[in-house]
Amino acid sequence: MFKLSGSIFMFIDGIFNFPAFAYKNIFILLLAVMLAACGATSPKKTTFTTEDIVISEEFGIDTHLVEKFNQATKYINNNKYDAAIELLLEVTSKTDKHSAPYINLGIAYSATGKIRDAEDILLKAVKINPAHPVTNNELGLVYRKTGRFSEAKKTYENVIKNYPQFLPARKNLGILCDLFMKDLACAIEHYEAYLNIRPNEKEIKIWLTDLKRRAGQ
Repeated sequence: MFKLSGSIFMFIDGIFNFPAFAYKNIFILLLAVMLAACGATSPKKTTFTTEDIVISEEFGIDTHLVEKFNQATKYINNNKYDAAIELLLEVTSKTDKHSAPYINLGIAYSATGKIRDAEDILLKAVKINPAHPVTNNELGLVYRKTGRFSEAKKTYENVIKNYPQFLPARKNLGILCDLFMKDLACAIEHYEAYLNIRPNEKEIKIWLTDLKRRAGQ
């Protein structure tokens, strides 16, 4: 009934980029300094409005690792998860400064049913950047899939506390409260918060209407 998929990172113009097309005013950027044969380039400077969400991880990364990362991203987009896992394991074995490869690896593991592996790799990403909303959102999905609903809820709530505009966590928390914890008030709260940011989201509107009907509102 509900599609709960991860959102992979891509490497574009020297930046690990979490795509923002699905959300309003959310940009999650991992700035990567490219290492050329004759030395490293300077970090790129990007300007954002005060409504944007920005996360920077400014460490060097070799060009050949970027190529492998990009190829792994293409594999994930084409549901070739085993091939993506193979490449991302190589990338993560050679850099522990960027969380993006770990996040994508966790998504690929989760998609192939390797939930324990997904959790292990996402916890490594958390060590790199503890408050990262995408890492924690994906970790929340892992907790939900393994029946640890209270842990999932706490994880989503922490994301929302730090990044109240991060809509995937709002949506996933609403789904968790509705379908798995049977907490209609919680689900209504977070669907309403979601719609305050994206008022024209038809799917969430339908879910909220149904919830309020069931809650007698």
